[in-house]
Amino acid sequence: MDRDWEVRLSRKEVQRLQVLEEVRAGSRTQVSAAKALGLTDRWIRALLRKLKHHGAAGLAHGNRGRPSAHRIPDALRRRIVELYRQRYPGFNLTHFREMLVDREGMKPPCREGLRRILGQAGAWERRREAPQHRLRRPRREHEGELLQMDASIHRWFGEEAPPVALLGAIDDATGDVPSAVFFPQETAEGYFQLLAGILQRRGIPRAFYTDRDSTFVVNVSEIRRDLARAEGRPLVTQFGRALKELGIEWIPADSPQAKGRIERLWKTFQDRLLNELKLEQIRTLAPANLYLTKRFLPRFNRQFRRKPALPESVYRPTPTWGVRESILCWKEPRILARDHTFSLEGEAWQVLPSDRIPALTGKRVEVRRTLQGQVQAWSGPIRLEIRRAPPFAGPSRLAAAPLKAAAPHDYPVRGKFRW
Repeated sequence: MDRDWEVRLSRKEVQRLQVLEEVRAGSRTQVSAAKALGLTDRWIRALLRKLKHHGAAGLAHGNRGRPSAHRIPDALRRRIVELYRQRYPGFNLTHFREMLVDREGMKPPCREGLRRILGQAGAWERRREAPQHRLRRPRREHEGELLQMDASIHRWFGEEAPPVALLGAIDDATGDVPSAVFFPQETAEGYFQLLAGILQRRGIPRAFYTDRDSTFVVNVSEIRRDLARAEGRPLVTQFGRALKELGIEWIPADSPQAKGRIERLWKTFQDRLLNELKLEQIRTLAPANLYLTKRFLPRFNRQFRRKPALPESVYRPTPTWGVRESILCWKEPRILARDHTFSLEGEAWQVLPSDRIPALTGKRVEVRRTLQGQVQAWSGPIRLEIRRAPPFAGPSRLAAAPLKAAAPHDYPVRGKFRW
């Protein structure tokens, strides 16, 4: 059957046709044709049979022009496009495929298949990708050897909501995120909450790698720094003091590129976590922290965690709750007045009598403010009982009393004659 008019041959097939016609005309052998076309002589004989029975159309594949047996059904294609436009706009292809499996119970095609389906429907636009960051520093070998810590200030709850801070840490050896927390701003209290989560879930790491934010370093002039050093006063922040008490090394980074691992983590979170919070209609801190801890981080760590070079973890055991509370707090020294009071942030506190320390006047005490907002006073290992002091009424009574004129006295003048 002659089908030459039905099929359009490619350039490669036209070349085969010309060589095969030379074989049929007797001007070329089958072995020579096989060498010229890069085929076997057996294949050449099969092509000659097709050319004899079907003409030039026999050189084309039999399935040309027919739909593939593995073609994705049109109903599934329409469902994928509909879900992406209505429920998952802005999701990247890998994340979108995970949502189809986990939430929709579907068996979607591969990532490139989704790209073709969404691209043909006009629902997907190629994103501009930044140049690849060349990382020269190798990963640490042990889990817990180095944690990169930072905060991402972003509009996590939508463009209409104010920006909040997401504080987190990533293990340099495994890419594991041991803890993260949403907080109104990037403050020492937020980092204390983050460190408490790391201690509770993993333990005490060996070192932290951060920027030079005021939470980690006291930013003063060199003159003031030298003066404090000469007076023996340590220039350390409250968070830096907590790291020293836990035996954690602090390593400062000189640029954002130096801690590129956590910078790339924020880019991933702003792509994945942002869309999931929008999907769950989460707009406040408390449910966002609950979703982050219970659902997002466990799934994220299972998917992106990698094995460290050496299997031994260097996390040290977590201290007890009481020890953690005594470290993760604000500490300031105070000298007790004669009436056994001290001031803290413009408020007076009264120290009650203690049987263990009979004489407290003029003693130096350590005042702590815990993460729960509780104020405590300690004299060494002994916790003192305190309460808010009543207002000082002495100056007000003196100011209200009228001043009396002093009685005249005839004082002798020493060393001089009185005239």
